[in-house]
Amino acid sequence: MSGFLFIERDSFFRRLHPSGKIISLMLMFAAALLLDDPWYMLGLWLVVLPAGYFSGGFRLLARLGFLFSAICIASFVLWAVFIRAGTPLFALGPIQVTVQGTRLAAGNALRLGLMLFCGLVFIASTPIEDLFYGLTRLGEPFPASFALSLSFRLVPIFSESASTILQAQRSRGLITSGNPLRKFKSYFPLFVPVFLSALRKVDLLSIALETRGFGALSKRTSWVQFRFARRDFFLLAFCLLLDAACIWLRLRGMGTVKF
Repeated sequence: MSGFLFIERDSFFRRLHPSGKIISLMLMFAAALLLDDPWYMLGLWLVVLPAGYFSGGFRLLARLGFLFSAICIASFVLWAVFIRAGTPLFALGPIQVTVQGTRLAAGNALRLGLMLFCGLVFIASTPIEDLFYGLTRLGEPFPASFALSLSFRLVPIFSESASTILQAQRSRGLITSGNPLRKFKSYFPLFVPVFLSALRKVDLLSIALETRGFGALSKRTSWVQFRFARRDFFLLAFCLLLDAACIWLRLRGMGTVKF
């Protein structure tokens, strides 16, 4: 990934084959989707936490901690409010919160957080070139692989552009302090210049790609080369066993919230 997301460090996850990491990420997503009980989700969290430590995912989580927490809290609140089946816990006017609904809300919030955290582990340990290589080796069409890898590269570019525009507006007297509503009103006029700046960069990028003959060749070579090693097969086997355990639990009627 770009310097904004990718953390340069020599680790077990950094040396893995990109295609193996992508497959392992999908397998971890599958394991998270098979369960929804919060206690079982905490068990999956305990399995994934060491990966965050060794890959640098915790450092990336520290940068995006507010957004990460906001997404998980919003998920919990929405699930708890809209699930009305089960034993009533308390009511706030027309809104009724149940015991089972609260458990399911906690499980889904932990599930969403787990999937996001697995994505952070992948992003923190995978440069953009490796992501592109892994996607193409898995059979993803070249334009789709390029577009996906480019989207990660554009994140810091747009972030820097937004920061520059904000500083320029502040130098002209823009006040961004105050209560949340006032802050929103202050930031709202910035959306137009940021959006136009993004469109301008995308237009220039398309011109650059056309001048270099993007998509003219059906077969392309890469200077980056990877080979599957024992560590890749070890990670894939571990993820497959974890998925098999989750499937076994689901078939036995465990790992889910009962209503």
